[in-house]
Amino acid sequence: MKRGKTTQFQTLAPLIIGFLLAGCAAHTPSPAPLTTPASSVVAPSAEATHTPTPVQTTSPVSHPTPTSANYESTPEATLTPYPYGVVYAYPASDWTEADRQAIREHLEYLQELGVNTIVQVFSSRLIGAGREKDWLILLDEAERINMRVIARLWPPDDWNGRDFDFQTIKSFLTIVQDHPALLAYMGLHEPLEQFDSDQLQRFYAGVKKIAPELAIANYMGNMAWFEESPRFPNRDFGTGICDICIVWYYPARYLHGEPALEEDLVRETLQENRKLVDERAPETQLWFLGQTYTQHAHRRQLRMPTPEEMETIYAIAEEEGADGFLWYPWAHGNYDQMLSDPDMEPQRQAVRRIYENHILQKSTP
Repeated sequence: MKRGKTTQFQTLAPLIIGFLLAGCAAHTPSPAPLTTPASSVVAPSAEATHTPTPVQTTSPVSHPTPTSANYESTPEATLTPYPYGVVYAYPASDWTEADRQAIREHLEYLQELGVNTIVQVFSSRLIGAGREKDWLILLDEAERINMRVIARLWPPDDWNGRDFDFQTIKSFLTIVQDHPALLAYMGLHEPLEQFDSDQLQRFYAGVKKIAPELAIANYMGNMAWFEESPRFPNRDFGTGICDICIVWYYPARYLHGEPALEEDLVRETLQENRKLVDERAPETQLWFLGQTYTQHAHRRQLRMPTPEEMETIYAIAEEEGADGFLWYPWAHGNYDQMLSDPDMEPQRQAVRRIYENHILQKSTP
């Protein structure tokens, strides 16, 4: 996309997915279903909870136009295999052919920032509605610019209280599993709070029966911490749990009323989980989520990191051997600030700058 081009995405208000707050420092909230696009921003809940709550909307806001002279389209030849991107990239989970151009322009915009990999929510409500092929629209547009997609089906339907139910997953993967843009299926969200190691391995095996060649990614939190916690028995990490294990620690916060960046805890989280993966499942990839949100109501008073702090977070992840890196989140309904907000242009420039200074160096001919 040429510099100076005005895109439909930049002139439309962002279609922000409603999400559920998960309520603890290690949590990445799950998205609430969105079946019709809404050009609004969802107000954050006052208190964290695992129970779905109705979302409220505020007045629409316009998506910012890139202002830096360095915002040029990333040539396909320079895209690196090292995964670098954003979570919940397109702010809707349901789309039709009429949305193709908006999707195309939005993905091109993300590509300008250096993004080559996204986590995207796909609506499970298309199943049985005769619209299952609409899932392919976003994947087709991602393939067009060599962008890779980790697909998360929402709402999920994988647990019936006794065992995993794979019917919804099968309906989805039957359509999308062979698409060249699909990198992985996002299987479970923070599963260590709900399932022991045996259950996680049963889930992994069940998905592999449907799509043997497709990687399975899980939002794992801090696997090393769960292993040591007496509250969560039989959480030992090993093979057959996830092909891409995504861990995190959100370090940008207010401490005693002052902004703090807990770099040591980012490094500790990566070191401990890197050791687990290397010793027990060396074929598994370990990815890290970098914080790009503010949540004042959180008990740790999480704040948006500065652009310089974002570079520090990425540098630690690189030093500690993360196999992929995602900024969390691009769009999310329960936060006071997020990366897609109009006033987050400096943070978006940091995403691009990290790409130019670090990710491009990982490119292969």
